[in-house]
Amino acid sequence: MTILPRWCRWTLLLPLLLAAAGCGPGVGGTGTGEGYALEFFGAKAASVCSASFAGELKCPSRVVIGPTRVDLTKGSELVVWVDDPDNERVTARIDGSNVDFRSVCEGVQFTGTWGRTADGSSRFFGHFTLPGYEVAAPGTLSVLSDGSILTFVLSDAQGMVVFGPVIMQRSETASSASSCRQPLAASPAG
Repeated sequence: MTILPRWCRWTLLLPLLLAAAGCGPGVGGTGTGEGYALEFFGAKAASVCSASFAGELKCPSRVVIGPTRVDLTKGSELVVWVDDPDNERVTARIDGSNVDFRSVCEGVQFTGTWGRTADGSSRFFGHFTLPGYEVAAPGTLSVLSDGSILTFVLSDAQGMVVFGPVIMQRSETASSASSCRQPLAASPAG
């Protein structure tokens, strides 16, 4: 076992300390990291596999044969939802209990984590950007299920709808190709 000189140990630790110093609100960070939005809305992280639409995700099976226990807290394997399989203008990528929701043509983006509030309501809590917003704003993404069809609605911190509802279906071959020639039926709220 080789023991490094004291100056060398600090040199190796310095990049880690500098990276940690730039995170979070009040210390030079943006305050938009995972957990901040949950805290902002008074929610706690939960597994998206507890959602009403979990049957439409790739959650671990609850039926296990043998001594192995299934960890349902990990969430879903990657599942992609699109508004139109032939012209993907809006996509939602759910991976674990996180979502990346984007409308390429309208310039809308939301990233968040599935959570539950004290009153028992569940949704994705995170931050969104829209044209005209200079910085990411706290928001929520609600998901309503109607069988194999999901409807996504993006709201701001006051609960006002800023984008949607967008009806989406699961896609096994999602690409990033999209044509922005025709207006989307569900455009950003004005």
